[in-house]
Amino acid sequence: MTDEASNTVRIHAAHGRSDELGEYLASIVRNLPSLPGCLNSTLNRDEYDNDVWVIDVRWDSCQAMTEHFAQPSNEGLNGLLNNSLVRHVAFESDIERCNLPGAV
Repeated sequence: MTDEASNTVRIHAAHGRSDELGEYLASIVRNLPSLPGCLNSTLNRDEYDNDVWVIDVRWDSCQAMTEHFAQPSNEGLNGLLNNSLVRHVAFESDIERCNLPGAV
């Protein structure tokens, strides 16, 4: 059994801002593999909705993912919440299996 973990972020662009958002997200995703424990990361447009971008990240362990999200600043993604490029963000992860802080 592997201890790998993953998370997915679905980001819905504000009207007319999808291409600009894609460029912003690409800069974030390029840097993710340099983080401790990050195995890979991808950015794709949703195949059914061009205003939705999907970031998938695989971690070598639950511990690596947990430590990443325990950091006080994740400027790139946290910046999305205050960004006029975005209208909605949905986050999925192995939160329960990994016992991430805030797990329900």
